[in-house]
Amino acid sequence: MYINYFLMVISFFSLPIWLFIRYSNIIFLDMNHIQFSLIASIFYMLTQTIIMFYFIATGKNIKKFILDNKIDLKLYNSILKMKMKLFPHIMINMILVGIVFVIGGAIYSSIITDWHFNLLFIFTILHYGYLVVIQHNSFKENTELVIMLYKKVN
Repeated sequence: MYINYFLMVISFFSLPIWLFIRYSNIIFLDMNHIQFSLIASIFYMLTQTIIMFYFIATGKNIKKFILDNKIDLKLYNSILKMKMKLFPHIMINMILVGIVFVIGGAIYSSIITDWHFNLLFIFTILHYGYLVVIQHNSFKENTELVIMLYKKVN
């Protein structure tokens, strides 16, 4: 779980750095903004994929634990509610970051204006900030459920 937080922080700060590099025309870590945007978007997608698999795996293990120890299956409903809140936001934000990456290239072809790109990029970063809050709350809820289940058994 701590690795997920570390990855979340790095990917969260890479998006504003990507925007800063784009407008300041500087070389950052020996990369221009196009190269950095590729690395940042791939790292972001990797981070979100790992977080989704974390919740899928822990949910599966919690369900198995509940069934093996003959605990009320209603406790698993909180995991399902958490996933139904978390996963759509992860998917929406992954799509937004992918669109921002593709549209970044469309600007040079004059297919889209800078204004539209900036608006979408800022919305994407704000939604990602909201997603980080949802992910943090989901990690807390998941951990609290595991602790509660452990106490019920012992």
